[in-house]
Amino acid sequence: MAQTLEDLKLIEFPHIFSHSFRTIRTWNKLFAQITFTLLLPLTLIFIAHIEISMRLFNQIERDPFSVFTAAFDSYQSYFHTGASSAAWRRYLLFKSLSIAGIGIFSLLSAASVVFTIASVYTGRDVTFRKSMKSVPQIWKRLAVTFLFSFVTLFAFCLLASVVNFLFTAAIGEFAVDVLPAVDVISAAYFLYLTAVWQLATVVSVLESSRGLKSMLKAMDLMKGKTKSALMIACILYPFLAVAITEYMSMVDGGAAVAPVSRVMIRIVCAVMILIVFLLFNVTQTVLYLVCKLHHGETIDPVSLSTYLGAYLSDSRPVFRTGEDIQLGRAQNQVVSQV
Repeated sequence: MAQTLEDLKLIEFPHIFSHSFRTIRTWNKLFAQITFTLLLPLTLIFIAHIEISMRLFNQIERDPFSVFTAAFDSYQSYFHTGASSAAWRRYLLFKSLSIAGIGIFSLLSAASVVFTIASVYTGRDVTFRKSMKSVPQIWKRLAVTFLFSFVTLFAFCLLASVVNFLFTAAIGEFAVDVLPAVDVISAAYFLYLTAVWQLATVVSVLESSRGLKSMLKAMDLMKGKTKSALMIACILYPFLAVAITEYMSMVDGGAAVAPVSRVMIRIVCAVMILIVFLLFNVTQTVLYLVCKLHHGETIDPVSLSTYLGAYLSDSRPVFRTGEDIQLGRAQNQVVSQV
């Protein structure tokens, strides 16, 4: 396994995917159990959010993802919906429950997948039961990072939408020439922030930092591997976008398609979304290991294994006060605190 970790040091974007697929294929039974237990419910909640939003709350929100894709415009449209106060209460309750469900299962699945892959790369004996046992101790750390990342992305999307609006208002007809460049820059930064979010999730599981600190650590780790991180996002997000868009088209305007075909297309889209969710977690964990080795932070399997083992006990993994986790560095010794 040490040789496998050493092999990760110089690999680039294509090989990150090949290592990820190889890991899933080698441990297919374990990943199948994680997928059906955590990622499948996540996918079902995700597509239920699409279905219910478009069928029951289309008067308030035409696009269930407009809060990210056109935040400022969506807020403006809320003032012109004409929906009753009762409809607004149902909408806010539904949104709160769906976001909470998606967030919870995202955290649980990320915790399980990161723990599993880290265990595989350290040669630990890992089973589905052990993977599930680690989740209760990990998800609380991930929740802090999730909130910081979500707020950061939300604020960025709102800012980008406001800038878009101001450009349009300020330069009028010339906006047609300028806005495409602004949109490209916004999309690039959005992809970068999502890549940081994904990597910060892994940092929160395998290191002492969480929240803002884990995001800053993720940014540092990505230096020198930013291209690989963005390429992963550029591969997976279009697949996710295509699946979501096609699913939404079957809900909104699929009347011309035969009922059986419509159901089959929805199933295919749901499977695509499920696969992308799994690949996001696996590739980002492999990318984390690649980034650590790229920066010369040797990953000692014994230290990492000891750290992971603390998640399976009643203790919690910590490091000496004032020291961040740099796995494999002699000055950072793992201890266990009840």
